[in-house]
Amino acid sequence: MKASAALAVVIAGLGLAGPASATWSIVAVDPDTGQVGAAMASCVEAGVLGEPDEVLVPVVLVPGLATGVTQATIDPTAPAELRRHLTDGASPAEAIALLLEDDERPTVRQFAVVSLDGAVDTYTGDDVEGASRAVAGDGVSSQGVLLADEAVVDRALAAFESSRAEGGSLDRALVDALVAGSAEGGDRRCEPEQTALFAHVAVSEPDDDPLRPSLLVTVTVDEGDGQNPVAILDAAIDDGRLGWVDAGRGDEPLGVPRAAVMLAGAAMAVAAVLLLWKGMGSPSARR
Repeated sequence: MKASAALAVVIAGLGLAGPASATWSIVAVDPDTGQVGAAMASCVEAGVLGEPDEVLVPVVLVPGLATGVTQATIDPTAPAELRRHLTDGASPAEAIALLLEDDERPTVRQFAVVSLDGAVDTYTGDDVEGASRAVAGDGVSSQGVLLADEAVVDRALAAFESSRAEGGSLDRALVDALVAGSAEGGDRRCEPEQTALFAHVAVSEPDDDPLRPSLLVTVTVDEGDGQNPVAILDAAIDDGRLGWVDAGRGDEPLGVPRAAVMLAGAAMAVAAVLLLWKGMGSPSARR
């Protein structure tokens, strides 16, 4: 079992809630293609919410049926419960009602669910942290907590709808929504240098495995490095990149990305081995 999954099991077993996270997100469906998707960004490390190269814990994708998100103070059991309710045929409103019925701390949660038939329902508890808001459109919901400004979710929804009206794909529109939310300040905890530490988008085709969507991209950066993961995600979608894009710079000299440093280190190690082998094979080495 992976460390993040094990941690979620322990937290759930102790009956404790996870951290306040998944600050702003957008969930939406495409009735024409049958796709369901979600995008989110936050000022917590992506590793707190799962493995960056997988669907992050707050996101729920039910291919061919619905999509949703469980955020604010996260109950680690809620995503699996939400997926089960939706798979069993519950509407967005029914699924959220069932979650709240079994929740010992409903006032610190935020939920949003959209089904492929266009139905939308959201819930924001009275005790969620910071500026919070949820707004819905046709087959889409934009929501967030701990926001720099409530306009983050309004601008995100407007950008999504504009992108779709112009013929943008579901993934393109979801990312456009994150870009608009970032322009309004995103997560207040990153101010003033950044708006988030990760950005994540996942879109499932009707026949996908719920945990293995056809399109998944997560961009991570380091706190204080001045990078905007939403902007990097925007470029990654344009370039057709998939999986985990680790753009963190850490303490490396000249702000060189970690991946470049690791690649350079590996190249130097190979070169050293080749030089050693060549030296051992020389006449002087054999004498």
